Amino acid sequence: MKVLIKTICLLLVALSSLAQKDTLNKKPSLGIHFFYNDFATPQLIKSNGFSNVVKNKQWNKPFRMQGGLGFDYLHGIKPKIDLIVTLNASWVNYLIPPTFTPFGSSHLMLDVNAGSNLKLFTDKRVVSPYLITKVGFSNFKSQKGFNLIPGLGIQFHIFKEIYVNSTIEYRYPISNNLSPQYYYSFGIARNISLKKKKVTIPTKKEEPSLVVPEVLALNKNIVIILNDETTGLPLEYAEVTLKGDNGNVFTLNTNQDGKAIFKEIPKDKYVISGRLNKINASTENIEIEDFIKKGNQLEFTLTHNDPRFTLVGNTVDKNANKPVGNTVVTVTNVSQKSTTFITSRESDGEFRSQLEANSEFTIVGKKASYISNIENVSTLGLNRSATLYVKLQLGIEEAKAGKTIVLNKIFFATGKSDLNTSTSKDLQKLIQFMIDNPSAKLEIQGHTDNVGSLNSNIKLSQDRANSVVLFLTENGINKNRLSALGYGPNKPIASNTSIEGKAQNRRVEMKVIE
Repeated sequence: MKVLIKTICLLLVALSSLAQKDTLNKKPSLGIHFFYNDFATPQLIKSNGFSNVVKNKQWNKPFRMQGGLGFDYLHGIKPKIDLIVTLNASWVNYLIPPTFTPFGSSHLMLDVNAGSNLKLFTDKRVVSPYLITKVGFSNFKSQKGFNLIPGLGIQFHIFKEIYVNSTIEYRYPISNNLSPQYYYSFGIARNISLKKKKVTIPTKKEEPSLVVPEVLALNKNIVIILNDETTGLPLEYAEVTLKGDNGNVFTLNTNQDGKAIFKEIPKDKYVISGRLNKINASTENIEIEDFIKKGNQLEFTLTHNDPRFTLVGNTVDKNANKPVGNTVVTVTNVSQKSTTFITSRESDGEFRSQLEANSEFTIVGKKASYISNIENVSTLGLNRSATLYVKLQLGIEEAKAGKTIVLNKIFFATGKSDLNTSTSKDLQKLIQFMIDNPSAKLEIQGHTDNVGSLNSNIKLSQDRANSVVLFLTENGINKNRLSALGYGPNKPIASNTSIEGKAQNRRVEMKVIE
């Protein structure tokens, strides 16, 4: 028993000397816990093997184990490291080495152990798993000795400085006269430190007065603003990071006002950094003295220097005029012969890409069973000091089997079937659709107005449909995926009594066969 008392005293002295003052460290706390000793399972594992014990469900049941009560002392030395001393008492029928036969009757077993809980998170988190590394001393009758104690635990920070802990530990005996055991515990601990108030002593001429020291906020809100260096405009979606000396790292993205708002950040020295489009922003430092200033909020501004323009686009259904997300958008810099791929946001179809100065671009979307417009954008002549954002709406249209789509931008010489390839932008649109949907088959349909004879109009519409098919095959599309059919004036979509109506009836359509 004297050895046990001396060990407890030495461990408490060691804890006091090691503990450091830190606002994130756990304050000195006392706890109580209930536990079970399991001597049977280690012996079964030793004789039958771990896998067989688990497979055959031989793990000892709680009602067969021997319970006890224990007390804990916890004290944080680092935000994620707690030192712990535990004193346990239980009535057990101990297994005596080397034969590990029961002693024969239950007697008091005392043990004290000390070590550290290595937490995955700080105490700011409600739930934090941790690893246990301890050394213990056990005393049962004449059986005395030391154990190495690894284990796992989980902490629940349920209210202010109150913690609930549950652990599973393995006690590996260093001394030959001890038995190995599993140890399962569940308990609660509470901070025991008290805040002191300073009271002045009243004089004969003065009324008693209570002097309360000024309370300075240890936690403050920190607002970081990230602006474009050239235009001064706020930058959205930039990643802003606070990195503290104590190892804490906080990261947020800026909102549409270019702000990242960090709530309840603990006092420490921090380095503020930002990053957008793989380019770092300027940096700022937060000093301890900044937390001492009045007010609950600190504000800093970073600048970001990217010489490129920012394309802000939306993929939109042309017919329903609604955003379509999850569309792969290809941005090709025609001038520099480089390509970027972005996926539009599911919620609103927005996509963003950086555009180099003095360049021309083509933008096209890709989504299964959709056909996309091909848009052109240019930064030629744009002044970066005055312009940051280039905006675009990219129209796409569902092209499922059986659906017919009008191709308005395919043009022919008047009364002929000769394609005007320089102005017929929908030809490239067709090629891209066939590439993106390799199993699709199309029927290219030609239509005319009612001017002229029926036979001549049917022939003209057939020839024009054939011209489109020929162009597609010459540009790598398998002929087996294409067919051409001329309807002449038989399927008007507008009245032939007006110039505008006739213009609408002179058209090329695509019909998705499968």
